[in-house]
Amino acid sequence: MLSASLEKYLLCIYERINGDKELKSTEIAREMNQPLQKAVQALQRLHYQKYITYSAYQPLRLTDQGKQVAQYLMARNQLIDEFLNILHIEKNKETEKEAMQQYLSYDSLKTIEKFVIFNKQYPEIMQRYEMILKREPIVYLLPELPSSDKR
Repeated sequence: MLSASLEKYLLCIYERINGDKELKSTEIAREMNQPLQKAVQALQRLHYQKYITYSAYQPLRLTDQGKQVAQYLMARNQLIDEFLNILHIEKNKETEKEAMQQYLSYDSLKTIEKFVIFNKQYPEIMQRYEMILKREPIVYLLPELPSSDKR
């Protein structure tokens, strides 16, 4: 699978190609706020892994595999975002989201997907969860952390 940084490049290319006919490496470097040399290295890696077709002075193109993976990454990101919203995670949400994107397995994501769909089908469960969030639990599963270690 792709590293987090290559995922970002692939998503950037996917989003831009959907809007533009031709996409150049300089545009990706600008969009990613990276030096051209670093962007070209990332594009070469994506090309080597067969997610894009890239050659100097030619527009970038996504391969079928690249499109499929980009669509999966977009859906995964949206699913994780919905999951964190259900749980009412606000503090460090982007950091949590990035960690989950990298470390959750496909099977875990499928289970989270079932949970998100379940919550949509049974809104009364969500209402009960929100009531629980407002009051202190009677039983704690996690011991208290020292304040210096809390994130």
